[in-house]
Amino acid sequence: MRIRYIRRPHAGLSGKVYLLDLDNTLHHASSHILPEINRQMTRYLAEHLVLDPQQASELRTRYWLRYGATLLGMMRHHKTDPHHFLANTHQFQGFRQISSRHGSVPHRLARLPGLRIMLTNAPRAYAVALCKELGLYRHLHAVIAIEDMVVHQTWRPKPAAILWPNLKSKLKGKKALLVDDTFGHLEQAARHGIQTSWITFPGLGFKPRGLTAKVKHRVRHFEAIRTARF
Repeated sequence: MRIRYIRRPHAGLSGKVYLLDLDNTLHHASSHILPEINRQMTRYLAEHLVLDPQQASELRTRYWLRYGATLLGMMRHHKTDPHHFLANTHQFQGFRQISSRHGSVPHRLARLPGLRIMLTNAPRAYAVALCKELGLYRHLHAVIAIEDMVVHQTWRPKPAAILWPNLKSKLKGKKALLVDDTFGHLEQAARHGIQTSWITFPGLGFKPRGLTAKVKHRVRHFEAIRTARF
């Protein structure tokens, strides 16, 4: 696993690390981007596995539920090249018309006092292009995309249990907070001693479940991340 730094952290930063998810954490993805990614994945499965659209959609969902990412199911059962899959399922001509920040995220992101690392199961090209379009990229110190989450030569994206101790070793003892909209990712991180903040901002279209002994902090706006104690 590797952390790809965009810029050198300045001396005034605290010893804290903010691990920030991308889709539905730093921006609103549910209305347009995520449904389009699902369509592109369904089309990919239909074309490469010779399935009708309904079969492909059901298989996509089944792999996502079982492995945490459709890609992992494709790699395990069909020997799919992960880079080819990602390149063909995250194709967008532009993001400004189909995504939006929620709140003044760039300003709030810049004010977080610690190291700011994006931790996303999305491919790097998509994540970087989107963050640049939304004015987020210049406020990050590093990006960990799905291509970087390789442990013992095996792709291990969130929520894989082996990911978290490996990541903690890279952070060299710094206190870390994971901010994510996916509860299962937070639970796994919390089991390995990473503090968590569950973001459930308005408009996602689901009713949040209750907090647990491990996932204790929830915010509805990115602006409230600074209230998390870690």
